[in-house]
Amino acid sequence: MATERKCRECGIGKIEPGTEIDGERLWWVENDLCTRCHDYLQERLEKDASRYRHLRNRQTRATDIAAGGVFAGLIPDNKVLGGEDLDRAIDAEIGQDIPQVEPLERRLAKCLADCVDNPLLRLNGSVGMEPEGIDVLFGHFQPELSERAAALLEEAGV
Repeated sequence: MATERKCRECGIGKIEPGTEIDGERLWWVENDLCTRCHDYLQERLEKDASRYRHLRNRQTRATDIAAGGVFAGLIPDNKVLGGEDLDRAIDAEIGQDIPQVEPLERRLAKCLADCVDNPLLRLNGSVGMEPEGIDVLFGHFQPELSERAAALLEEAGV
């Protein structure tokens, strides 16, 4: 005796051979899913993925936010999220256990801050110098590059 089938989406229980809907042949893709519902679910998945990619890849710099548009956010922190931050927040919300690693953009910004803020070289004290020595900083060699780096760090919030 054949088992009863019923589509989990539309509730159809029997598909006669040769049945068509809107010119498309109808059959069982799974024991509880017909082709029409399968195609609809697949289309929804693709649209949802496209929407998510838009939010995920959206730039979240202060200038982008000021320009307006649709962004993903974390409430009540009132924080705009994108990229790896958005992935982690969503994974945490749906119960995924993922390692906490700062996003690449944040790690690069901190590395740049260290390059700009930390001495490249320390000259030891000698006649006429400070007793502790003198720090040679990145900005001494390329002040305009140092200023650009500072602006980027400010934009990144570091």
